[in-house]
Amino acid sequence: MSQKQLLTQDLTVSQILRTYGKQFRQITEQYSDGHNGRCAMGVVMSYFGWDGKHDSDITTSLQAALPTLANANLRDDFFIIELNDSGMTFDEIADYLDQHYH
Repeated sequence: MSQKQLLTQDLTVSQILRTYGKQFRQITEQYSDGHNGRCAMGVVMSYFGWDGKHDSDITTSLQAALPTLANANLRDDFFIIELNDSGMTFDEIADYLDQHYH
């Protein structure tokens, strides 16, 4: 098992948003703007290896993120997308997830 896999298993979705999200400018309506902009789910997928390019294969990164979403009792990524697009910051989404999903 690689060091990256060991590290990713320990972080929750909210921890990923709080720490890794600082590297990106938050956007809405899409996972990535192809540059430094990401929505909340885009941050999670980037943490799991997605480079943010629309033409790259995001399936692998999304599949890698699914166990972390499941650990937070999130069945899919749509809820995180809704929170992001409603105007909540990455930290606000992380706080909400910590309060409502364990």
